[in-house]
Amino acid sequence: MLLERAKSLHDHARAKEFARAVWTITEAYSRKLEEANRIDFDSMIANATRLVESGQYQSPYSLILADEFQDISEPSANLIKALKHQKPFTKISAVGDDWQSIYRFAGSDITIFTQFEANFGASWQGRLEQTYRCNQLIAETAASFVQRNPTQLKKSVRSTRPAIPRSIRVIPIEGDRGKPDFADACKRLLTRLDIFLGGIAEQWRDDRRRQLKVMVLWRYNQLDPFKGSRPRFENIDVSGLSFHRAKGLEADYTILLDVSEGDYGVPSRIEDDELLNLVMPRPETFEYAEERRLFYVALTRASRGVFLLTNSREPSRYIRELSEIAGDNLRFETVDGDLLRQCPACRVGQLVERRGCNNSRFLGCNHYPDCDHTLPLK
Repeated sequence: MLLERAKSLHDHARAKEFARAVWTITEAYSRKLEEANRIDFDSMIANATRLVESGQYQSPYSLILADEFQDISEPSANLIKALKHQKPFTKISAVGDDWQSIYRFAGSDITIFTQFEANFGASWQGRLEQTYRCNQLIAETAASFVQRNPTQLKKSVRSTRPAIPRSIRVIPIEGDRGKPDFADACKRLLTRLDIFLGGIAEQWRDDRRRQLKVMVLWRYNQLDPFKGSRPRFENIDVSGLSFHRAKGLEADYTILLDVSEGDYGVPSRIEDDELLNLVMPRPETFEYAEERRLFYVALTRASRGVFLLTNSREPSRYIRELSEIAGDNLRFETVDGDLLRQCPACRVGQLVERRGCNNSRFLGCNHYPDCDHTLPLK
């Protein structure tokens, strides 16, 4: 099956070698399970489905409740179908958010949810559209961002927290040879945030809350700025996690590291390698569909504000999109909090002072020659 799938990919030779490697590993893994007389989780689901379909197991249940349904895989869906079909008038109640489907690498197939009626029959669809986590500005901006993929189910999100102007901030980081030190920038930003919150402590501190929560998030674990040792501050409690592990959690502020272009950036090019189509559920047609949802998850963890640290030379395409959506409510600033003048043309560069012919001075985008926007210096 793998070799047959490999024929449909662009690089046949590479796909064929990958298929053979996967098969070799799978054979060795299966042999180890047999020798130890064990089964894994996938086998548990498959065996359970077989027992239901053969009638060896008679289901007493007429109502099936399935949570986190956006993460369901085909084997799990088959088990639910078998239970439903075995007992007449069985009902299924499935709860989930297709905007947060981020586990395709573990077998999740989002179409089982988004095409629910095709999989399980006629249904009624209710919508849970109120959020208690992020403020209205972040909620609206993130919702517009994720829905740029037309296959995502349409929803309107209302927050119990009012909008906080400019609560999404972009911090471009310079670096030697194009490699910014995100760990150093993150620690400087945390120190700045701790001092700022200490200065307004009377607005948030009470007997129940002595510190505000700050989560530092990254796409890949090698970007961990703390190396397993969390820093301590007077006014903030800091934790660090990957985007995936942050799902379901929340904080007052979040800092997203390396929201930049690149293989290990955001969106990750590695996650869209066509080789993965050999061993994972069918790919989506929208470019970087799951990466977009993963960024949405990271973006919506904060209630008060989110800081996006980006490579000043290669900012993520997602920053341009957020700028188009949020407009002036997306603030560009230095790591110390000084305002940067955003380029109105490319929306990711900054206007800096330049010198032209006859030693004249003007403002020009720092992404020149990719962006040649200029303004007279007043």
